[in-house]
Amino acid sequence: MINTVTIIGRLGKDPEMRVTENGASVANFSLAHNEIRLVNGAREQIPHWFQCVAFGSLAQLCAEYLHKGSRVGISGALRQRSWETNEGEKRNSVEILIRDIEFISSAVRNGDTDTEE
Repeated sequence: MINTVTIIGRLGKDPEMRVTENGASVANFSLAHNEIRLVNGAREQIPHWFQCVAFGSLAQLCAEYLHKGSRVGISGALRQRSWETNEGEKRNSVEILIRDIEFISSAVRNGDTDTEE
């Protein structure tokens, strides 16, 4: 079966890094991709948010080099997770399991500006 996603977008916040009980590095972040639509003759940007997860050395790279606003291209697979909260509520999430990442531009940091679009 084919399960491949490729998308370019900007991070909504800094990656959250953690280490599992097995010692594996995991980085999670949200990525926004803007869809351009014509609405009443005017171009309108509609953001779509995707939850992304990276493991191992890829997770460490994401945590070290990515920040809120960073522009990246990612390739990976869609994955659905299900779990139950402490209150007994059932939850579901669809995430992009990152296989490859391209750092396109940095976020604005310390007064520097990102001119690439």
